[in-house]
Amino acid sequence: MFKRSFVMLAVLAVVACDRSKPELEKTLKQVQAISAEKDSLLKDVMQTSQFIADVNTELAQVRDRNAGKPVQGKAGEMESTLTPAQQRDAIKTKIKELTDRLNDSEARLSASRKRVADMTANNSSLTAQLAAYDTTIASFKAIIENQKAEIAQLNEQLAAAKAENVVLKQEKATLATEKEQLTTVKDSLTVERNTVYYVFGTKEELLQKKIIEQKGGLLGIGKSQVPARDLKPSDFTAIDKTKVSEIAFPKADKTYHLVSLQDVSGLEVQPDKNGRIKGGLKITNAEKFWAASKFLIVMEQ
Repeated sequence: MFKRSFVMLAVLAVVACDRSKPELEKTLKQVQAISAEKDSLLKDVMQTSQFIADVNTELAQVRDRNAGKPVQGKAGEMESTLTPAQQRDAIKTKIKELTDRLNDSEARLSASRKRVADMTANNSSLTAQLAAYDTTIASFKAIIENQKAEIAQLNEQLAAAKAENVVLKQEKATLATEKEQLTTVKDSLTVERNTVYYVFGTKEELLQKKIIEQKGGLLGIGKSQVPARDLKPSDFTAIDKTKVSEIAFPKADKTYHLVSLQDVSGLEVQPDKNGRIKGGLKITNAEKFWAASKFLIVMEQ
């Protein structure tokens, strides 16, 4: 401000000696107009520079979100409700607005230069002012060229952020598919691991279905019943061992014998010394009871 006032006073001092009061007032107004033109253009340049800095900050936030980094600051808080795609669209709009601003600034520079030239055309004492203004115009043009280069970089960064997001979406989709497949496999394995089978029947019924076979004995006497080697799940009733802890016997008045190799210590009431049990099975420790075999064969006595 001091420098501007000094210039005005200097110009007035030059022309005060040989000019009338009206001419002096006209010159003063011209100097003030030139100063106002410079201030207006400087304000535009500073606003554009700040706008570029803001867009750079927003692009950095988009890149941080794409990389899974936390976004800090008020801008991040305000943009937290927007998706990366919405943020990129908003930045793209701002870059277009920035480009329009620069184009408008260039046009204003040319128009301002013409106005100042017209003001000083018939005033030789203001020639130095015009030369100084030309220097300012040249500086502003250089700044605008730099800002154009920054806009080009912003567009490149925006395109890069978009490409990164596409890759991240593809990776996310792949991970989601893999997770779904793993979940399906896990569920299938869990079901398979927890599925156990039981069957009831008389010795004749179980032999006929080839669920048991007889071994040992002498001359057909004293043979014992053991599970067959190849058991078919379709011959049994399937249950989830984590959900079913009680298995009732078909006939309450009959005694039964466990042919299969379950660990009877996992039962609340264990068979007697002859291996007989009535009423049903109440399993208190499923892992222990089903550990040896997932096929439970119960033979009616």
